[in-house]
Amino acid sequence: MAAPHLGLILPNYGDALEAERLASVAVAAEESGFDSGWVTDHVIVPPEHAPIYGRIAEALVSLGFLAGLTHKLQIGVSALVVPQRNPLVVLKQLATLDFLSGGRLVTAVTPGWMEGEFRLLRADFDHRGRILNEWLELARSSRMDPPFVRPGGPELWVAGVSRATLRRAAKTGVWHPVALPPDELRTMAEELRAQRSDSRVILRIGVYLQDKPGPGTDERGRHAIAGPPDWIAERLSEYIDAGCDGFVVNLDHEAPDLEDRVQRFAADVRPLIVG
Repeated sequence: MAAPHLGLILPNYGDALEAERLASVAVAAEESGFDSGWVTDHVIVPPEHAPIYGRIAEALVSLGFLAGLTHKLQIGVSALVVPQRNPLVVLKQLATLDFLSGGRLVTAVTPGWMEGEFRLLRADFDHRGRILNEWLELARSSRMDPPFVRPGGPELWVAGVSRATLRRAAKTGVWHPVALPPDELRTMAEELRAQRSDSRVILRIGVYLQDKPGPGTDERGRHAIAGPPDWIAERLSEYIDAGCDGFVVNLDHEAPDLEDRVQRFAADVRPLIVG
């Protein structure tokens, strides 16, 4: 079995947002052997979501910044809210980022969930699913110049936990669920692979390194993993048994000393789930 993909959520949002910190964490991820680094996407959020997403560097601009600072690390957005943007402009931006990064772009896409943000951006919330479906067809058929570096373009992961998400993921080949417990992931992964047997599943999940195991929840109250390295490795291995092919982990991106946690995860957790 191939080693699980390991990605890292980069700190492009939150009160601790700083250009130097974003850069240093991306470099630490690359030097520690992570496969990919991911920024989070929101543009302008309504007041009720400002405590989490009010301070955020725009995702695609951030990737341009990171492309010049890294050399091997794949870079992407988890997850790009395509229906909030002009679909052709998004495609051109992704093709340009892929070209400038030497083919290191990989991105997850989503129809979005924050209705108030759509209103602020004057985007069509009610038809966002249809817009994303049409964009996925466009991404497979359009030719950009400069072209995508890899034949067929970068991997497109489909983020979400709905049945519509599984149908989209069956077309692109990669499903990117967020914060699902193992039993729920297992059921949905089986459903996906009944539609497309070679599908991959890459889970985004919060991981908190601490001395003792404890109940874990992320910044939005979703399922997360918290405990010492061996405990975390056991929980991630349960996900692999449930059908996961890899992870994009949020190592408490706002807390101080994130670079240290990146190095510790790579040294103390990764070997236990790779080996």
